[in-house]
Amino acid sequence: MKLRAFVVAGASLAVLGCGESSPAQATNSSGPPPMIVSGAPLSSAAVADELSTKPLELLKFRFTSGVNNKEPIDRLDHATPGKRVYAHLSVRNRTGRARKVTLAFAVNGKEASKVELTVDESWEWRTWAYNTLAASDTKGTLSLSIIDDEGHPLADESLPIRSR
Repeated sequence: MKLRAFVVAGASLAVLGCGESSPAQATNSSGPPPMIVSGAPLSSAAVADELSTKPLELLKFRFTSGVNNKEPIDRLDHATPGKRVYAHLSVRNRTGRARKVTLAFAVNGKEASKVELTVDESWEWRTWAYNTLAASDTKGTLSLSIIDDEGHPLADESLPIRSR
């Protein structure tokens, strides 16, 4: 009974959402109906162009001391000299193609390392990179900038450096 009510409600919503020139009424023997925007169908090239310019979305970010089973093992509140600091991120990529993100680590304003990561198409792609602090990095800040392959900044994060 509940299923039948849901289907009827869903059908009602679909009918209410359709205009006079509904894409559901269009026929296309080579596949699904074309996308309609303001009454004009979009070509596959236009759809591909729209997807290619869609930005990546940073869903989650965490500084951590390690990664296990693609998940961060803890959350760091400071970095320690001589230790690795992982940057773990979850990214949504609905652009229809693999994309790149660059993680640029800096210690006290000086570039320490730069890592380019591939982000395949996904609702939530988990990836990470790390930077190992030098033993002489006893105070200051570890900072990180995350930028996608089209130059869009996704995040600027920082972590204080403390000797224990």
